[in-house]
Amino acid sequence: MGTWDIRSSEHRFQTSSSCVSASGPAARPACACEQGVAMILSTALFVLALLLEPLPAYTPPDLAEVAILRARMEPIQHLSFAARYEYCGYLGRDGDDQPVFTEIIRGHHNGCTPVIPQAGVKLIASLHTHGAYDPTVPAEFPTALDMRSDHDEGVNGYIATPGGRLWYIDSRAMLAVQICGLACLPQDPDFRPGDDGVIRKRLSFAQLLALESWE
Repeated sequence: MGTWDIRSSEHRFQTSSSCVSASGPAARPACACEQGVAMILSTALFVLALLLEPLPAYTPPDLAEVAILRARMEPIQHLSFAARYEYCGYLGRDGDDQPVFTEIIRGHHNGCTPVIPQAGVKLIASLHTHGAYDPTVPAEFPTALDMRSDHDEGVNGYIATPGGRLWYIDSRAMLAVQICGLACLPQDPDFRPGDDGVIRKRLSFAQLLALESWE
């Protein structure tokens, strides 16, 4: 699976079939260019669709939901720092309307693909960490792909950063909001604040795209 930014949830972007069939050193640059152009066009069309259809107002998450999410993310943060990998899963509700978490799985250094649960679980939100602190990788805010992935799946999202921030993505309003700031979740002992500049409390899809272009 490929990526188009430094940090991504990765669970929507598939490598094109033409690149899978291509082989040899000469074919690889062409494939990379083809993927880049396809992603740019896809993103441009997605942004245009957002502009043509007014977005609903932001809806904050339920406080009880946030509480159980934070409790679940705390040990996952420590695991993520030790392994230096992202971890991900889903929050949902079972047949009795009780909150449940799907299997939390280990991803890669810059992405994670959660496992879709079997029937009987209604998905509410995706959740993933942004791995361990790396001074060369901007990880203190969600990516545009994080937001678009949740939007495409019809779920909201939670992202935990190496600095201990917790972000919430309202995928209908296409808005990422900091639920809590630095060290509200476990923080990587090696974390150094300020590397990603001033972090806003709210970020739209367009603002996330701009941040990634700047990086």
